[in-house]
Amino acid sequence: MNDLVADLFDPGNSWSTRTRERFTGLSPELGELLVHLGTSDGFWNWRYKVDAAWKRRAKALLKADGADELVRYAVRELARGGSFHDMDDPEHVIRELGMIRPASPARRLAIGFLLAAGWLRRDTEGLSADLATVGRKNAQAMDTYHRVDHDIAGAAFAALGDLPGAEAMEELWALHYDVARALHPQRVLAKSVKKAAMRLGVPAHELAERTVPRHGLERDGTLTVGWFGKGVLWWNASVDAVVTLHDTGQVTVDWAEGDQVTRTTAPFRSPAGYNTPMRADSVTLVRRYAQNVGKTLAEERERLEALAGGTGTGTGTGTGTRTWRWADWVRYYRDHPITGVATRELAWEYRLPNETVYRTLHPDLHAVPAAGMPTATEVRRVPRW
Repeated sequence: MNDLVADLFDPGNSWSTRTRERFTGLSPELGELLVHLGTSDGFWNWRYKVDAAWKRRAKALLKADGADELVRYAVRELARGGSFHDMDDPEHVIRELGMIRPASPARRLAIGFLLAAGWLRRDTEGLSADLATVGRKNAQAMDTYHRVDHDIAGAAFAALGDLPGAEAMEELWALHYDVARALHPQRVLAKSVKKAAMRLGVPAHELAERTVPRHGLERDGTLTVGWFGKGVLWWNASVDAVVTLHDTGQVTVDWAEGDQVTRTTAPFRSPAGYNTPMRADSVTLVRRYAQNVGKTLAEERERLEALAGGTGTGTGTGTGTRTWRWADWVRYYRDHPITGVATRELAWEYRLPNETVYRTLHPDLHAVPAAGMPTATEVRRVPRW
């Protein structure tokens, strides 16, 4: 057993080096758990589906004394410092593109620990926050760069979907907002969000407003696409282009070729001669993104229009009109790069804590800083009556 455990460590990996001492000299039961978790590469791939027999065995082994603590320790160490690959220099990663290296044996152990974290009996000691941090680092959803690892990110998302309690749900909401839809493990993230929401009885209207895709747009409504080292790091394309959703609701694509920039609107055709065989796939992707942005905006306009009058689900007003906590409204409405455009086209009002009268919100919705309102402030659409 000790030899099998030793085979899981990688002297070139910082997480493996930090945890090796803690993972050696374990009881036979915990050693068996460790070896079992290290076999996750037998099934965990781009499908993000856990093998049923592997899961049953893992759950049985997790009943051993000390197993809960061991899993929490492993996940906490994965969240600490850099990503699993301990690489935060995008230029270095770009230089490594195309280089084939054998997968670290510690990677499959890390994935096994992440999946097992979702089956622990209690969501305590910051486990949800640690899993979310691991997911962010490996899904390029942080302000600082970390090397992307789809399988590790997917395992963290899956674990959050399995964990009980509201803490995991809150982390999933935030991740769904920040993780780009084009990133491959976003599919398991979306599934985990729906799974957790169903378990906690989240209303359909709340699920809808918190899962509006951003399509990779930054908060200013732009998506910059470019060659290696330029544009969004999760999408290196053989074109230079910028997709923009303007405050007017119009979507444009700026196609750059050297110093020449050509702006097009729907159907976002590239300039004559731009769509060469080398660039055809990337041009198609840019056009598809621009089209999807316009489609989502149209859907959001329709959804927001239904919020005025007595068509919503009441949350404290007694009138049947939807209301939001200030922080939720800012995040999912005002500051969302797509929903925000539809939001700014409408009139809103707010009610301060301990007050009964609503006041009209300034037409420039950003005139009030996000932190400038008391936590308990309510926001709603201006009713039609």
